[in-house]
Amino acid sequence: MKKQILLILLLTILMLSSCSSSENDITMVNIWATWCPPCVAEMPYLAKLNEQLPENVGFIGICTDADQEPDSAKEILETNNATFAVLIPSDEMSTGFLSTVDAIPTTVFVDSDGNIVGNPQIGAPGSSEEAVIEGYLALIDEALNQ
Repeated sequence: MKKQILLILLLTILMLSSCSSSENDITMVNIWATWCPPCVAEMPYLAKLNEQLPENVGFIGICTDADQEPDSAKEILETNNATFAVLIPSDEMSTGFLSTVDAIPTTVFVDSDGNIVGNPQIGAPGSSEEAVIEGYLALIDEALNQ
């Protein structure tokens, strides 16, 4: 029940961030940090993936250290032409939803009712641009069909 409440909080934040997650069947949520080399390495692939998403799929990032490293987070996003929304976690999100995340980068898929769909993807689902994009698109397809 506690996770359900935290996911509802997350969806509320998503809607307020103009991500219109309630209009999306699935929202892909990528959790990352500026100090995490694998997170930074997958950023250009995520930026390209964002351009290829189906219309019923939303995408946001949560940068776990954006409150301490806002300039670094902004530089990473700008350098990689990442145009998806990135949230700065609140204290409640950090001690709630994010405290359940074991490693970063982690990507979860949230349905329009606030439920996590499928299993979290820890790390990128491949090492090349093509493999990462195809891997995430396959995970999205799987989440949409659950």
